[in-house]
Amino acid sequence: MKRIVSIIILSTLFWTGCENREGSPGITDTEILIGNIQDLSGPIKELGLLIPAGSNMYLDYINEQGGVHGRQIKMLVEDHQYNPQKSVVAAKKLIEKDQVFCLYNVVGTSPAEALRPILEESGVPLIAPATMSSSMADMSRQAAQYIFHTDAGYDLQTRVLIDYILENNPDAVIGLCYQDDDYGANALQGCAEAESNHSISVQKEAFQRGATDFVGQTMNFMKGGCTDVIIGGIVREPVTIMKTAQAMNYKPNFYGLIPTVDPRVGLLAGEVGEGFIAPYHAYYPDSDESGPTLYRELCDKNNVPAKMRGIYHYYGFATAHVLVEGLRRAGKFPTRERLIKGLETLNNWESGVFPPITYSRNDHTGVESLYLLQLQGGKQIAITDWRD
Repeated sequence: MKRIVSIIILSTLFWTGCENREGSPGITDTEILIGNIQDLSGPIKELGLLIPAGSNMYLDYINEQGGVHGRQIKMLVEDHQYNPQKSVVAAKKLIEKDQVFCLYNVVGTSPAEALRPILEESGVPLIAPATMSSSMADMSRQAAQYIFHTDAGYDLQTRVLIDYILENNPDAVIGLCYQDDDYGANALQGCAEAESNHSISVQKEAFQRGATDFVGQTMNFMKGGCTDVIIGGIVREPVTIMKTAQAMNYKPNFYGLIPTVDPRVGLLAGEVGEGFIAPYHAYYPDSDESGPTLYRELCDKNNVPAKMRGIYHYYGFATAHVLVEGLRRAGKFPTRERLIKGLETLNNWESGVFPPITYSRNDHTGVESLYLLQLQGGKQIAITDWRD
């Protein structure tokens, strides 16, 4: 009888061990395959070059050290041209045909939001979507359990900027130029909160994704007497609006959301960009923190051109830390479920690139504070401490 019981126990342990080693899509004995969806040929195609390049620089660094649990990380990148419908097509290819283990860094709020049904159906996690919309961390939304956000939301950014403006000028007349999609919708949430807090009304002007002409919006801000204008764009939009205002002899104080921290804004805007203020939610690339220090060392080692170095290339590098940590915590025999559970064990985790990050089963938010940077002499200078 004892022998029979022993055989049963051993059999159970054997099959349990086999189950623990069950294969997962995108996982082999030597490789972890992940999928990334970027704009490679659309209106923000420069991001599609810079973000994955920064990610791959860090992943190569990890691979050179033996990878994660002996596996090399390989990243496939698909093009969605900043189009939500094409994002869905790209995701289906990566998941169904290429059999990636997870998705990572899908760029753009609307393109990332469009993937919720696919994530829920497939159970594929999306790590560090490359959008700062706090909607990605809203646990009441579809597929929220599969999405791990890293970035301070556009709503927080907008609210903090309005708070700052009114601290310095209680009589300020504020304008907000926002992209008419999910990106802009999240900025409007922060604007509404600030309006309620301060009992003010912000003048709002919308633009379409990919727009290049901002004469109408700029003229409306000037007619409205706006002393301070916040631009919810990326690179082209703040530069175009500031130069359009200069041509009209209109001189408000200009601000942008985090995507406008890109150094090309200062380079392209020239003197009109002097004094431009935008928030940031990570340790700045030129700081002495461990992450930025490693970033500069790897850039030098890999001969990354100076024109590529900046917040978008750094963003790919920074968010890759979160991806790698999740893969580590998924264990030697990773599954998508173990990746999710592993990330949910992060508790004030110090990455060296972001302020401490905590995830849990009910909170996939990531960073929840930021500070303000100002263009001074063509360089980004911190002008506040961390705010939330």
